[in-house]
Amino acid sequence: MSKRIILLIMMIAPIWMSNSPGAVKVDFFKGSLNVVKNKAATEGKLYFVDFVASWCMPCRWMDETTFTDPALVKYVEDNYIPVKVDIDDFDGYAYKQVYGIKLLPSILIFNSKGEIVDRYEESLPPSKLLAILKKHNTAANRVKTKTAAPVAKPTVNRPKLEPTPTPATKPKPTAKPTPPPATKPSKPAASTVVSTGEGLYRFKVSRQASKGYSVQVGVFGDYGNVLIEAAKLEKKFKEPVLVHIAQLNGKKVYRVMIGEFSNPSSATEFRTYVKNSGTDCIVKDLSTMK
Repeated sequence: MSKRIILLIMMIAPIWMSNSPGAVKVDFFKGSLNVVKNKAATEGKLYFVDFVASWCMPCRWMDETTFTDPALVKYVEDNYIPVKVDIDDFDGYAYKQVYGIKLLPSILIFNSKGEIVDRYEESLPPSKLLAILKKHNTAANRVKTKTAAPVAKPTVNRPKLEPTPTPATKPKPTAKPTPPPATKPSKPAASTVVSTGEGLYRFKVSRQASKGYSVQVGVFGDYGNVLIEAAKLEKKFKEPVLVHIAQLNGKKVYRVMIGEFSNPSSATEFRTYVKNSGTDCIVKDLSTMK
């Protein structure tokens, strides 16, 4: 092999390695969408959600090509909080229903306030996704709406000062000390109650006919979480709480809904009220829930 060819390989090798798949990759945030939303509000950043599934081949194609493009990786790192949601997970299944995901891959783009600014239901090459992200990265979509909690100053533990010993002297006789008056013992401070799903609940259960409409707010895999959520929703919205029990991928899941409406327009109006209160939700046709 000639020296000229060796020199050429040495020159192009770094460029090839930097653009080869796997050299760099978008670092997707590990956490729930609520955590991402708070993080975006605090940092004044947009975020996007990539809805995927393990069996989705176009999703894998984007992982291997789009999300390994160096230019895209750098732009996302500087301007966006990326998060990936698997629709076959319990939380992912709930988010799929909340955001009406029907095709994979689907990418939803949110501003720093947690509002959807656009959605794309297709596999996107790196150049197209980069153009989309740049299009929505405007000052209006990057408003900080929360302030980061102040960092507490570290406390310095100093050793306890021992009293300086004094020379021993002959004690003088003193009068017999009077014992202090008895005081009533103080009550211990109340401890913080943590919701775990355990404890006592008032619960009235009756069979619900599969007709009409309701507003679904979540899907749970733990019955304790259902009890906690039902108690909160009933207190907040003063509407009946419905629970649909079904099987998903061999596991039992509980869909929690609020309200009972005879027509979709009434359910949609109530959904707007629930959504404006800060709770993501969708309208459900109860006839489909046997």
